[in-house]
Amino acid sequence: MELFKLLNFQLITAQMVCFFLVLFVLKKFLWKPVFDILEARRKKVDDEIAAVDALKAEAVKFRTEMEKALAAIEETAQKRLKEVENLGEVKSREIREKARIEADRIIEDAKGELHFELLRAREALRGDVVDMVMKVTEQMIQEKLTFAEDRKIVESLLADLEKVHEK
Repeated sequence: MELFKLLNFQLITAQMVCFFLVLFVLKKFLWKPVFDILEARRKKVDDEIAAVDALKAEAVKFRTEMEKALAAIEETAQKRLKEVENLGEVKSREIREKARIEADRIIEDAKGELHFELLRAREALRGDVVDMVMKVTEQMIQEKLTFAEDRKIVESLLADLEKVHEK
């Protein structure tokens, strides 16, 4: 019974009112904006992930086109090689020794040209793919770092709010 005598009900009531008032103000002016910011960030990340997926699809399409172009180059080289071989056979009938030397030279030129064109096409493809991968990776890293930092800041803010609330 003496415990009830020691309690000051006006003070307890005032503290409860202040507590609920602070809780209401925090909920109205802090929590909602923070959660709105978090939702906007999540939407932005989702949009950028969709953009990265689109870039990946475009890279796959570009790679397919480059592979078709390489196949066409190889087919053209094969046609050229066959033409050179046929020409060598005709000339070999007329003058065998001269035709062999000429056919070997033409075949080597065609192979060198094919090799050069193939190397040039591969380098162009490699450069384009590397540039695209670096760009996508850079965007992903920047976005992930920004999102994580924002999340840490928000969590720190909520932890500080809980500490203040406990005091």
